[in-house]
Amino acid sequence: MRRGLMVIASIVLVAAIGLPDASGSGSAGRLSPLIVQPDTRPGCSTAKYRPTDGYRCPPAAMAVAVLSNGHVLLWDGLEGQNNIDLSVVAEIGDVAQDDQSRVASFDGNSGSFTTPTNETAAPTDGHETDPVNAILPPQLIVDSPGNDADLFCAPLVQLPDGRILSAGGTKYYLEPGVTDPTTGKSYGVSELQGLKSTRIFTPDGGGGTWTSAPGTSDMHFGRWYPTLVTLPNGHIFVASGVTKLVKPLYNDGRAMLDNGRNVVQTETFDPSTSEWTVNHSASAGTDPTLADGSQQSLPLFARLHLLPDGKIFYDAAGQTFNPAGEGYDEATWAFAKVYNPSTQTWSNVKANTLTGLPVVGGVPLGFRGSGFDVMLPLTYQDGYTKARVLNGGGVIGPTPGAYVGEDDTTINTVDTAHGDALSSVSGPKLQARRWYGSAVVLPDGEVFVTSGASADEVDLPGSAMPVMQTELIDPAHGTDSAGPTLASGHGRTYHNTAILLPDGRVLVGGHAPIATGYAFQSDLGSALGLSKPESDSSFQIYSPPYLSYPAPGGGVIPQPTISDAPPTAAWDGSLHIESPDAASIGKVVLVRNGAITHLTDADQRNVELKITHTEDGELTAAVPGSSVLPPGPYMLFIERAVNVGGVTRYVPSVSRQVRIG
Repeated sequence: MRRGLMVIASIVLVAAIGLPDASGSGSAGRLSPLIVQPDTRPGCSTAKYRPTDGYRCPPAAMAVAVLSNGHVLLWDGLEGQNNIDLSVVAEIGDVAQDDQSRVASFDGNSGSFTTPTNETAAPTDGHETDPVNAILPPQLIVDSPGNDADLFCAPLVQLPDGRILSAGGTKYYLEPGVTDPTTGKSYGVSELQGLKSTRIFTPDGGGGTWTSAPGTSDMHFGRWYPTLVTLPNGHIFVASGVTKLVKPLYNDGRAMLDNGRNVVQTETFDPSTSEWTVNHSASAGTDPTLADGSQQSLPLFARLHLLPDGKIFYDAAGQTFNPAGEGYDEATWAFAKVYNPSTQTWSNVKANTLTGLPVVGGVPLGFRGSGFDVMLPLTYQDGYTKARVLNGGGVIGPTPGAYVGEDDTTINTVDTAHGDALSSVSGPKLQARRWYGSAVVLPDGEVFVTSGASADEVDLPGSAMPVMQTELIDPAHGTDSAGPTLASGHGRTYHNTAILLPDGRVLVGGHAPIATGYAFQSDLGSALGLSKPESDSSFQIYSPPYLSYPAPGGGVIPQPTISDAPPTAAWDGSLHIESPDAASIGKVVLVRNGAITHLTDADQRNVELKITHTEDGELTAAVPGSSVLPPGPYMLFIERAVNVGGVTRYVPSVSRQVRIG
């Protein structure tokens, strides 16, 4: 699968380009000691660990969401890698397991973990358990139970009422496959099928419950690695994904041109009816391979963002992963695009000034794969008309793409006041070449970047060096500062996560890798300093610099406090906040509760509100409309303006939960 690079050659190449520095502690914030989930079997950290009594090791945080009650939902990825004898490709379709979920609560530098009801979110009615679009007779397919409804590779999104929606996911089977009658082991060619399923997580005081929507609430197309975006009216838009990853050939009535590429049809979910609707447009556009203007070929986990004019921006970026490059139309992914929900049509964006992307005929051109891609704060100073997106790291080009990680960043600005015109400038260089780094926009507007590897670990799993150095990007000043290094032995490469907590810190977790070299788990590479083959269920918490700015009289500048704030706020209205620190507040910011997997949180959003009145321990801020703040749960931060080394910085409060809309 993909390029057959040799491990020895990979080590030489990584060494030649320079290894990330893992020795310094950095000055941009600090990391907590390791937080470890309860584990009665220490063998979980050893390759080939195989409990015989059904014991499941604690899950890694491949996907995480901050719930409206302050707890954190997480689930695992790629469980069953430790059961591989010879080859992932030949066996994972049989030995994979539906991944587990947990609900965590973090107090200081410790965490407690609860198992939610129906922890794997598997349907209880046997729904969607058969292979679809099989190209071989049933007797040549091995379809084992226990891995039919995996949350792996399903995106997640905050619903307007604070529940979590996950759409799609993975079903595993072998096509073809044979079973050894003596050992019971099965071998063949694995298939990862994208599901149509819609799963809903409802939080409660401690744990929570997974439920599956009825069959009528399924998507119309199975999707593995799609992207979800919340629209201004609270509906959920889905794009891309693939129905069969390894052998994308379909017999369900799709057009012949839909074979061999990702799902081009888009859909919209209405939470009030729990129904998905396929989007359609009378305009067919100019691409003869598309049936109508609502369709679009996009990479897996396409980097999408809701613009403040209600349209959706595709930032010419996504996951660099389609085996053997079977997305035959992947060249089109290099063009930035905008989707208009009102007309249900896509269009290429036009560029005015670009210095960070190549341009063909006035259209920005250039695809970044498996890098971070986050929207920077939306501000009232420009009338919420400019959406700036910071992307960085990853590799250049779609499959097969490059191998060595990048260290450059780009800031793309979409000006909604001028027809969604796009301009692009280069951002600061990263501290190290970083494939698959996670980025979190902090309340003060800076961007924390962590984890990842020196090269593409999907090209050849286990062949790259973990990037242990974290960093802090200041887009306003164009700087990048070295942060603390991750805990020794806990490099987080593939399927890592990072998410903003309600107290202004960042939760860092994950690492659920593919078995070494698409063969089986081996600790040989990690003994040489390469990526470890085992999942990592531990966490660290990053404390940004704003939690330790020195006070003039000694100690640190304290966080301001919110005495009272309403639990809900209406669009185009006012938000009244009580605080004894009101006179020193320079910013009021709403940050949408995070929900991230595979570096992707299309709804990650930081919105600075205009302070309209301050007096006697009270603040009043203006709340913009639904295109700027789509409905859902937000963390409200008030931020004290302080002078640090002659530069104005901001110290955020612990947040209050506010539901918008």
